[in-house]
Amino acid sequence: MELFLERFHKEDFYITCPDNAVTPALDAKRIRWAAEDIVQNRPALSRWHPDWKDEFARWAQQS
Repeated sequence: MELFLERFHKEDFYITCPDNAVTPALDAKRIRWAAEDIVQNRPALSRWHPDWKDEFARWAQQS
């Protein structure tokens, strides 16, 4: 709740709520990859798809 209120008061439009399972940087990469699923017409949640998971892993390792 504290994070939400902090971001809300900063008038941030998007507020992602961390689950503490991954870093905020990796969370942002996952969001970017998921948006690219739409743009590139990949399967939904392709980071788990057998044809794409290795490519996602390589891509996510890049800075």
